Amino acid sequence: MKTIVKTFAIAALAAITFTSNAGNENTTPSKSKTFEVGMYQSVNTLQMNVMIEKTTDKYITVVLKNQKGKVLYKGNVDKDSAVYHGKYDMKGLEDGIYTFEFTKGDEKIVKEVNLTTDQPTNESRIINLN
Repeated sequence: MKTIVKTFAIAALAAITFTSNAGNENTTPSKSKTFEVGMYQSVNTLQMNVMIEKTTDKYITVVLKNQKGKVLYKGNVDKDSAVYHGKYDMKGLEDGIYTFEFTKGDEKIVKEVNLTTDQPTNESRIINLN
């Protein structure tokens, strides 16, 4: 009987020690994102809708580039806005791969858009979001 009580007491002490040390792990917190980006194409148009939700009071730079790296648009999201919704008309652009870059300091989110014209008619064009 004394052996069972001693075993139980040792097991309980080990469990208490393990539990108290589990909360004291010395880990470095991971860097959390301060903004998120969502994109979608408006139905039957060549318009891209961009939504940005941010938890920072800093500007976010939005840059649209063609596949050669030429900047076609550059603008900032207001630092006081927690939510942004922008519309980008891609109707006047040639077929190709375009890149949206969203940057705040060292944080960067890149979204690619592939603009193509369906064959054989030149009337229908497609946007693919990668």
